[in-house]
Amino acid sequence: MKWKHMILFAAVMGTVIALLMIVKVPALTITSQGTVQKFHLYEEEAEFKVRWKHSVEKEEWEEMFVLQDGMIELTGTRFKTFGAGVPSDTGDRTYIKDGWVYMTGIDQTIGKNLSLRTGESTDHRFIYGKDANFNLDKNKAYQINVGQHSLLNTVRYYILVKLKR
Repeated sequence: MKWKHMILFAAVMGTVIALLMIVKVPALTITSQGTVQKFHLYEEEAEFKVRWKHSVEKEEWEEMFVLQDGMIELTGTRFKTFGAGVPSDTGDRTYIKDGWVYMTGIDQTIGKNLSLRTGESTDHRFIYGKDANFNLDKNKAYQINVGQHSLLNTVRYYILVKLKR
């Protein structure tokens, strides 16, 4: 009888481990140097922003993105000063509101990976939804990715990111 219990236990554990490795969960991750810095479960139509201080103009600049069909899509941008190098015909609509120049309706598919590099004094931030702000370190490369992760890695990343707080 003891052997039957051990075999049953081993079979159940093997099944649980297999499910943890096989079942995939869609997620949005921010990585730097191969390490997951932020982890969010993928939500269709979820919005996020990347905000920074322009290195020359010293004014805030922000790009708005949405998660659409498993991809990252650039939907708009806003900035304080309109000058050389800024396209005048990007998006469907350009307007000024509360001191910001908005360009909306850009709707450019980026793909599953958005790479960015922070500067010495650019004060880059990742803003997810309405409340989640994440300050990006100076002079670092980051990748914002949409992808499938095993249930085991999902749990692992979630715990590791929570412990970093």
